[in-house]
Amino acid sequence: MHTAIAATENLLGEDAFTLGEAESRHLASVLRVAPGDALTILDGRGRRREAIVDSVGKRGVTCQPHGGVETLPRPVVPITLFQCVAKQNRMDWLVEKAAELGVARLVPIVSARAVARPASGEKSDRWQRIAESALRQSGSGWIMQVDAPLDWAGALRSMQAFEGRLLVGALTGETREAGALLLDWRAAGFTGSVGWLIGPEGDFAPDELDSAIREANATPVSFGAQVLRVETAALFAVAATSAILGAR
Repeated sequence: MHTAIAATENLLGEDAFTLGEAESRHLASVLRVAPGDALTILDGRGRRREAIVDSVGKRGVTCQPHGGVETLPRPVVPITLFQCVAKQNRMDWLVEKAAELGVARLVPIVSARAVARPASGEKSDRWQRIAESALRQSGSGWIMQVDAPLDWAGALRSMQAFEGRLLVGALTGETREAGALLLDWRAAGFTGSVGWLIGPEGDFAPDELDSAIREANATPVSFGAQVLRVETAALFAVAATSAILGAR
């Protein structure tokens, strides 16, 4: 059964509704849906419902809601990814996979050594569309929020305001091994939000890492003996957090 995203009011209502332009185009041109086909409709806010395709035309794909509304649980441990911007193709891939893994929020950061330097808001709409596409793939029910890119000063303020435990992947200095630390938290019964700060291809500037630790109370951790690419480090961090702290 194919999946589409619709506004909450359409999902909750009983009247037929027409999906948005992008959703309709994908369903009609790529997936070739036809009247009578069943769809899974998500609103990205934890609700799911089935619908039946009523018509496929120039004005879009029209659906008739069917059955009851299912409420989907939020992740046990919400994860915020403070991600220094990577090169475009790698960043796009990272956004997609982070959304599939259930990251709640992604905060792009234009750090001092970032290779890609998008202006504020320039890429966030694109990355939000990628997150929506990932929601269709994963069917998780909750769409990842993508913030507008921040410079380091703005990112530091955002991390200081973060309500949860913040970890930073560090290549230098004294660190804890990430998996061991997460296991300690699990043994202690930790519940709450986790934030991850992941650096760019050129790593953090020394003052950036220092300020994250001192001013945002980030705990420096390592990912083992290997030096990972930006996107690999981010997904390792997210997957390990979900597997260790999210398994209840």
